[in-house]
Amino acid sequence: MNRCVVTSTLAAALTLGSAGCIGLNAGSAYPDYDSDDVRKHVLTPNNGKDPSLSLGNFKFADSACEGIDTHTIRKRLAQDDFTRFLDKHSRSVKQVKARGNLFWYDFPGTDPEDGDVVRLRLAVLGDSAEAAAELHQALLEHGPGWWGLRRSNLSILAPRASTSDAAAFALHHKLMCWGMFMQTGTDDVYVVPGPYMDM
Repeated sequence: MNRCVVTSTLAAALTLGSAGCIGLNAGSAYPDYDSDDVRKHVLTPNNGKDPSLSLGNFKFADSACEGIDTHTIRKRLAQDDFTRFLDKHSRSVKQVKARGNLFWYDFPGTDPEDGDVVRLRLAVLGDSAEAAAELHQALLEHGPGWWGLRRSNLSILAPRASTSDAAAFALHHKLMCWGMFMQTGTDDVYVVPGPYMDM
């Protein structure tokens, strides 16, 4: 039996499993979105239809971001860049400043009336290299299923989900039009290509 230790700045968990690690549980329940809506906006890496929604086997189609500017941003950004994007493309998102450079964005979960939210954590870093390194490290520390987005010096960490649920959530809120989508697999962090890409 393999032993894998998954740590984070907020919590540490020890998980035992015969097939590897399971990411930290954030207690978030993702809403169910229509799988047909997802299928319309994903392709195989070679632009074929009906891909498997597993890491390395799909990408987001440009059609998912029709009418949205997806050119790569190189200038330094503040968190209000993400807030403005959400104001245009999403609803019912609550922003909370957690501390100096960390912000929480609470999206409705499966039962919003009962207080269920999916909390995304946005960090404002010094530059794009720091944002890339911090997000990569955070995803590895939290473990399989955790996913995130990166745009210039901003990084977003999202709670654990299946790849299909994470993709559906990102598509529903157009998040992969704002930033580059990444998810942790069992051994590394994978970039899912899409309309917005960051170097």
